[in-house]
Amino acid sequence: MALRRLPIGRIAALAALLVAVLVLARGAPGPRWRALRPGLEFATLNGGAYCRRGSSQIAMLRLDPERVRVRAHHYGLAPQRRPMDVVEWRRVTGADAVFSAGQFLPDWSYMGLLACGGHVVSRRLHPTFKAALVAGPFDAGSAARVLDLESEPLDPDRLRWREVAQSFMLFDRSGRIRVRNSDNVANRTAVGEDRRGRLVVFTTEGGYTLDDFARLIQKSPLQISHAMSMDGGNEAQLCVDAGGFRYASIGGMPRDSRAGDGAGVEVPLPAVVSVSVR
Repeated sequence: MALRRLPIGRIAALAALLVAVLVLARGAPGPRWRALRPGLEFATLNGGAYCRRGSSQIAMLRLDPERVRVRAHHYGLAPQRRPMDVVEWRRVTGADAVFSAGQFLPDWSYMGLLACGGHVVSRRLHPTFKAALVAGPFDAGSAARVLDLESEPLDPDRLRWREVAQSFMLFDRSGRIRVRNSDNVANRTAVGEDRRGRLVVFTTEGGYTLDDFARLIQKSPLQISHAMSMDGGNEAQLCVDAGGFRYASIGGMPRDSRAGDGAGVEVPLPAVVSVSVR
């Protein structure tokens, strides 16, 4: 009786295919987070084909609201009494990180509800901005959150939070995209809340449409349950200086940890949000 040869090559190919399927099923590895201080981490995400202009890298700051302090700042309450770029804001506040607080008009007026340390700077609720980054509750509760104002409205006369920065939703907990599909390409800053209640700040080094940016965050491996936009264009800014690590991105002009203080780049912001480890 003749012995049958086993198709070793085919078996090896089949095994390799099965391994590849298992790897894909588990998903691509997530970003490599760098611990800066307790409760504060930094990483980058590649936006790939979603990026329409410039660098596809996206800087991300992940924070544990129970271990860091989130505050809103307005130039009218600062000793300098003038708008400052994000690098100067970080120096003035002494915070570990600072990013754009939201949109504003050419006269520096904030476009929505803004509260800083319990002081209501802008009382007007923007009628179409249905999101708010809030922190510092007057009563017990999570230290910082991204609120969907469709389900949790805010009353300027009865605020439950010391810090409030209003803007608009990118997508909500149901997965619904809350921005229009537009061809407008710009740098973006956003804040998302993951399924563990941590906040993730995103600032792009290149240009994205709002719809693409929302879908990118939603489909990322970060398990973001809902997210809001903060600002775009030259005002999309982030500065980090913590644990010996330094990074700044100002409207698409990135500065890595070797780039000093970003001198020569001035895109003033009337309001920012700071992050400091408690």
